[in-house]
Amino acid sequence: MLIYKCRALVCLLLLAILPLQGFADQVKPQDNIVAETRDADEKTVALVFSNDVSIEVEFANDPQSRALGLMYRREMCENCGMLFKFDSVRIASIWMKNTYIPLDLAYINAFGKIIDIKQLVPHDLTSVASSMPVLYALEMNKGWFEKNGIATGDTVKLPSYIK
Repeated sequence: MLIYKCRALVCLLLLAILPLQGFADQVKPQDNIVAETRDADEKTVALVFSNDVSIEVEFANDPQSRALGLMYRREMCENCGMLFKFDSVRIASIWMKNTYIPLDLAYINAFGKIIDIKQLVPHDLTSVASSMPVLYALEMNKGWFEKNGIATGDTVKLPSYIK
């Protein structure tokens, strides 16, 4: 009796697995299935800009990580940065309290369009606001956007799990 139950279980497993066979052959590399299925609580996020520049940056999507941002860091690698996701679409503002690294800030709307790129000065307590409502902000080293040919009006592909 036990043998028949085991065979039935094996048959059920095969029926569940067989339809998936060949699925991997249909996935294109640019589909990035792994990134699309990550948790929204991930600490990094992969971004692809409209000119095909791609980066992986830290992801600040909760109040604590947004408040800390890049404060107290003395250096950051060339292609490192931080993506902030706000709780809702709004006019956003960022300041540079306790931030030692000169940064460029891209404000990005909910559709991935870069609305503004602004330069931020270390330790400046002046709030730098977006010119329109946005959902995201991306901080990179000063000059990074220009060096990589990225400008206001360009778009960035954001993984669906963070939208």
